[in-house]
Amino acid sequence: MQKVTDLYPPEIARHKLQNHFAGNTVMLELIQKLNKTSLCTFAALCDGNVVTTSGYNITADLCVNRASAVAHSLKQKYLPVTARTISTKADVGGAVKQAAFCIDEDDLARLKSEPEKMMKECERNLNSQKRTNAQKEMSRLYKEFGEDGILALLRNVARSNGTPPPGAHPAS
Repeated sequence: MQKVTDLYPPEIARHKLQNHFAGNTVMLELIQKLNKTSLCTFAALCDGNVVTTSGYNITADLCVNRASAVAHSLKQKYLPVTARTISTKADVGGAVKQAAFCIDEDDLARLKSEPEKMMKECERNLNSQKRTNAQKEMSRLYKEFGEDGILALLRNVARSNGTPPPGAHPAS
């Protein structure tokens, strides 16, 4: 499988993305802020390619080192990267799930036509996922430490940070 950077070196990736989002100041500003790996991968995704991690044996167009981390980085910029989990066989014979990443055609069209709206939606989805993950972690901590243990942990954090986050109330 060919590497993303072989087909999309940074200079070519930047040029392709600038052409792809010509006149779209929101996207052009964002493109300037991407690191090289994210830039190259985003260009590949915008061209309709499916990207996975180097060494994976699933069907994808291109590969990149640590594809999940690159996709996460793009999602942190509120870009609509979609992950598909594909079941496959590991080299040692067991079943494993591997991820492939893409950008849906409709999402890409919306990113061109209404970038602020699309990115705001991605931000809401990302924040919702963060809240879900935090809730799961709190549930795990509650089972492990109980309510008093969690409150003690919160007090320790509040003391080490000095002040609670905006809109939060200090633990009593």
